[in-house]
Amino acid sequence: MKVPEQCSVIGFDDVPLSALAAPSLTTVRQPLEAMGDLVVNVVMEGVNASVEKRDWSIVRHKTNPELVIRDSTRAASLAGSDD
Repeated sequence: MKVPEQCSVIGFDDVPLSALAAPSLTTVRQPLEAMGDLVVNVVMEGVNASVEKRDWSIVRHKTNPELVIRDSTRAASLAGSDD
């Protein structure tokens, strides 16, 4: 199959080779630095709560991924259309 003429391909994690592939790979980039900061804060809060002998609970956090559009995707056409 020809990419993106016959099908679109999307990767995940935006590894460096994504941009170098032929065609370059559209991918989802995770905010790794923000995720790392959140993890450190959660762990430190747990350590501090333990030292201070107090209760604590883990809070759910969400981060926003980024869609990095490259050459491996294109708009879908409708089957049977005149384009």
